[in-house]
Amino acid sequence: MHYLIIARDYPNGLENRQKHRPAHLEYGEKLKEEGKLLYAVAILKEGTMAGSVMVMNFESEKDLENWKANEPYIKGKVWEDVEVTECAIPPLFR
Repeated sequence: MHYLIIARDYPNGLENRQKHRPAHLEYGEKLKEEGKLLYAVAILKEGTMAGSVMVMNFESEKDLENWKANEPYIKGKVWEDVEVTECAIPPLFR
């Protein structure tokens, strides 16, 4: 199943984001290699990172929950709000 994930940072959280960024990027690379992270972009507010948008592929709800339990930006309280919506990717973009 494909998911659109919109995650917004805590206010004034840039320092905390930078602290957890190396672990977040390393985890992202692993997910990309596994075919779970399809695409990601940073949300900017006045040119400063303030959140993330991702399209992810998980085989089950359990895999999604495992991601939530292990994502460094969730564990490190970088993201204040994480919205997860099931989505469909049309053939044109596969």
